[in-house]
Amino acid sequence: MNTTESVFDVIRELILELKDDEIENITLESTIEALDLDSLDFVEMQVVVRKKLGVAMDPKAFASRNISTLRALCDYILELTEAAQAPA
Repeated sequence: MNTTESVFDVIRELILELKDDEIENITLESTIEALDLDSLDFVEMQVVVRKKLGVAMDPKAFASRNISTLRALCDYILELTEAAQAPA
């Protein structure tokens, strides 16, 4: 079962690869804007989340769900994970 921390670890590692930032600068409260993520970064994030966490993120989620922090992003991914694991 995924937790906020386990999802955050995956996202943080990806951001560290993409942005060459310091680990202590990337927290759950970091904003997407402050991290300077662009559309190609979001595509890469979708690929990594699908591979490592087994869920597909909606490409429009950042605009339609008002995802502005890494905590909100992790919560969204957890919602997807729980929905995928729910019995039909």
